[in-house]
Amino acid sequence: MTANNLVASRKHNCIFVATDAASYDDNGFVGEFRSKVHAIPEWPGVITGRGNSFGLDTAARELTCRASSFDELVSIVSRDLPVIVQQFKLDRPFELNLAGFFHGRPMIFFIRTPGDHNSMGDWPPYLVCPVGPTFFGPWPSDELISVSGFVEPNPDDALDAIARGMRKLLELQRRIPAEDGFSRVGGFAELTVIRADGIDQQILCQWPADRVGARMSINGEH
Repeated sequence: MTANNLVASRKHNCIFVATDAASYDDNGFVGEFRSKVHAIPEWPGVITGRGNSFGLDTAARELTCRASSFDELVSIVSRDLPVIVQQFKLDRPFELNLAGFFHGRPMIFFIRTPGDHNSMGDWPPYLVCPVGPTFFGPWPSDELISVSGFVEPNPDDALDAIARGMRKLLELQRRIPAEDGFSRVGGFAELTVIRADGIDQQILCQWPADRVGARMSINGEH
């Protein structure tokens, strides 16, 4: 249940990417805290996603080596991702978001491997899909949204308003429990902003109660 949120703003000619940092095993015990965004400043663009972290990291590394620009990445990913999955035996499912400037416009794309990890519903595996100006996952419950007064970030909002909305969304996503009652979102919240001339990254907030080797509480307490 990795938090992975993207807003592509044509008004501001940039893309916001907000993620958490927790990498955990099948039982929710944290193995490490680290950035989940694979940034390629020279394009500029990023690869991020949800699902099996080893598969995601391997695919991002290999795809970055095979493409020389963001436009090329989008053009080859449907062809090359299944080859990478087979070559490295990436059997556990994951999905990728590609964010960058496609033919000069800020855009977000989605692609997934076979399996039950699919934020786009019944979208078929290995088919790249432009997803529009926003992509949020997981989405909080109506109850959480109502209690918090959360308003979905809008690509036409002011830059600081988009950043605040992304931080609030991550805080709500942390409060979404897995089946065992523990959170799968934690460590720290990272904001990546992709502009035509480069990439900026900053830490939005931290959850200091989270510990490697432990599970994460939805209320932030250890």
